[in-house]
Amino acid sequence: MSIKRRILGPIVLLILIGIVAASCLSIAAIQTQNAIQKSDSTTLKTLQATERAQRIREEIETQLSRFLEFNTVPPSARVSRRHGQFVDGFQAVWSILETSEGSQRQKAMTQRVAQQFDAWNTEASIALGLIADTHVPSHSRLERLARRLELDLVALEQEVRASALQTNRSERRKYARQVVIVFAAMIVVFLIAGSMFLGFGSHLVSSLTRLAAAMESIRNGNYDTTVRDLTREDEVGQIARGVAAFSHTLQDLSAAKSRIEHLALHDQLTNLPNRRALQEYLQRRLAEARDSTRPAAILHVDLDRFKQINDLMGHAAGDEILRHAARAMQRQVGPEDLTARVGGDEFVIVLQNPGDEGTLRSFAQSVIEAVSQPIEVWGEFINVGASIGIAFADDSEEDPARILSNADIALYVAKSKGRGRASFYNDATRAKFEGNMALLKDLRRGLEQGEITAFFQPQIDGHTDEVIGFEALARWHHPERGMLDPGVFITLAFEHGLGDRLTERIVSDAIAALQDWRRRGLPAPCVSVNFSAKQLRDGGLVEYLDDALFAANLQPKDIAIEVLESVLFSDGVDPALNTISQLQARGYRIELDDFGTGHASISNLRRFKVDGVKVDRDFVSGVDQDAEQEMILRTMIDLCRNLGIECLAEGVETEVEQDKLLSLGCSRFQGYGIARPMPQQAVTEWLEAREGRQTTARAV
Repeated sequence: MSIKRRILGPIVLLILIGIVAASCLSIAAIQTQNAIQKSDSTTLKTLQATERAQRIREEIETQLSRFLEFNTVPPSARVSRRHGQFVDGFQAVWSILETSEGSQRQKAMTQRVAQQFDAWNTEASIALGLIADTHVPSHSRLERLARRLELDLVALEQEVRASALQTNRSERRKYARQVVIVFAAMIVVFLIAGSMFLGFGSHLVSSLTRLAAAMESIRNGNYDTTVRDLTREDEVGQIARGVAAFSHTLQDLSAAKSRIEHLALHDQLTNLPNRRALQEYLQRRLAEARDSTRPAAILHVDLDRFKQINDLMGHAAGDEILRHAARAMQRQVGPEDLTARVGGDEFVIVLQNPGDEGTLRSFAQSVIEAVSQPIEVWGEFINVGASIGIAFADDSEEDPARILSNADIALYVAKSKGRGRASFYNDATRAKFEGNMALLKDLRRGLEQGEITAFFQPQIDGHTDEVIGFEALARWHHPERGMLDPGVFITLAFEHGLGDRLTERIVSDAIAALQDWRRRGLPAPCVSVNFSAKQLRDGGLVEYLDDALFAANLQPKDIAIEVLESVLFSDGVDPALNTISQLQARGYRIELDDFGTGHASISNLRRFKVDGVKVDRDFVSGVDQDAEQEMILRTMIDLCRNLGIECLAEGVETEVEQDKLLSLGCSRFQGYGIARPMPQQAVTEWLEAREGRQTTARAV
């Protein structure tokens, strides 16, 4: 039953009981009042009859006295008639007295008065001669009988008054008893109802108190608080079930909040703290460092070859590598240290007690070795390396971003020296880094404003002295630093995502140069352009080159694609090798640059057959003076000839070197001995000059 019904039901019942009790009391009061009025009316009639009887008696007595006193004897008929009138009047009154209500004593007294009247009337009738009798009563006897009748009438009157008073008292006592009974009944009913209300109220208050305590506990964060009264069917049960559901909702929300807070501060893949957690940790560590003499060490760890593996085997394999690296680093650090993943394949280790520089370098090397351990992924063992930049978080630095930047700069230096290395931050490295960043800013501007252009270095056939092609080389005409060689900015451009824009600029200049030279009738068979492994892994490279050549009305054979040996180091599932195959199928010429200095395997060189190789200048310079170098160069040239691959020698500077190369079987040259890299206009003039000399020579 609902609380509403349990409260309103008794209230309605009490109201009905009150109405019934009031009605009963009202009816009893009316009945009592009617009874009293009836008693008063009867008493009044009785008293009036008694008084009338008294007057009749007095009149009879007066008449009798007058008849007897003057000894006058009126006619008997008149006396009889007169006396009969008095007697009839008295009898009429007496019939009223006999029929009136009253007490038994009143009734007895009424009968006695009647008897006294009959006795007095008999004596009076004898005295009047209305009844024949030999014994005539004396005057005194008649007076005694009259006095006795009078006294009985007075007594009757008193009894009537007393009886009326007693009746009134009896009716009032009866009414009082009824009032007491009704009042007592109402008190009992109210006590029972009050007890029920108190019990219900106490139970309700107890339930509400428990609910309030449960809600207060829930408000304080105790979401697993037990809520009672769940099985009740009334409003309290509904509230209890609502509170329980609310508690469960808050518990779920709290758990979700905890998960969100954990996710906000942790990397989802490795469950390591993320960059935000690292910054907060460094803030606290820097605050503690003001009171500590032990600076913490920050190690910025970057995985080597991760991008290549991720592209090669997919992101799932990359995720396994990241989890492996995270576990490997966590095994190396102590419980008070922190390992965080700050993005991609980058991690940061914070060491609380790093020790001296030698100890820290040994620790960094142990991290590199742990990360470099092979891991089995889908039945194949793969491994990555790691490079580490190290900086210190002492009281001289107050900005966590600055400390992380220091470690990042040290990492930049470590990677620039090769893979699997650790480097410490110092002011000199920051100066160099900031110089590179300034140069990077200028590089972005230079690409936008056309400061970077292609220079072309001719390639000739040593037997015929004919131009067989050109290599397009990037040059930067810096407005303040003058002409800059590619070694200054090429690596910087590719490290910071500007490699594609730079290559597009070189390809555009190469196409424009080819069109111009051919329009002038100058020899321009093709132009070689260098492409990085990252660009070769881009599936859109083939389409880009096709579109560019189609717009210029050129053919794929007009552009040679130069790649480094490292591209062939990986296995056959590398997307770069797939791109190379597509380019070859389209008719593009593929040339392997800096041959002999990388790690290409002969089997891959055979399996992914290129159109030509360019022997690095380290094998060419001074070959005429070093027999061992000559033997190595001869072997490389013979390998290319046996595989049917054209061989071009770079860095040819003297005629002696040209002669030696010709004797070894290599007739394709490129180097300062032929011509330096030149802008397009200079190449045009150089070609025109060569054409002029050759025309003159043929004429002679």
